[in-house]
Amino acid sequence: MNADKTDMLIAKAIAALPYRAPSAGFSARVMAEIGVLPAVEAWQRVLRAAGFLVAAWSAGLAFVSARAVYDGFAELAAMLIQPGGPSHAVNLLAAQCALVLTKLAAAASLTAELAGAAMPPYYEIAAASVICAAAVAALARGRVAAQKI
Repeated sequence: MNADKTDMLIAKAIAALPYRAPSAGFSARVMAEIGVLPAVEAWQRVLRAAGFLVAAWSAGLAFVSARAVYDGFAELAAMLIQPGGPSHAVNLLAAQCALVLTKLAAAASLTAELAGAAMPPYYEIAAASVICAAAVAALARGRVAAQKI
């Protein structure tokens, strides 16, 4: 059997396959149904965007607070099972949030003061050293040197 005869047999086999075409006017009916869909109004877009924003902030908050909950889970659980514990937990959380916000405001104020004034080079070197030491301390927090070996 040569290649020409094989090609002809394959072409005949493909031509003999049953092929079903869509009925007449199928694409027109599909396009008409797509056109019937209601248009999304502006307030629905705003509502969807707000819902997405709330979901994104909730996910971010859960991600950020997961480490704090993991570190203090035993204390948190002990506080929540006591009578009046949830209200104490909420008060403690509010106090810690106020403390963090106050620290952030003070840090922003200090940064604004430092950025506005021309500092001598040794102040800049000292500030960079403190920032680097804080970054190293934050990354190595809770690890003992023997654990790294």
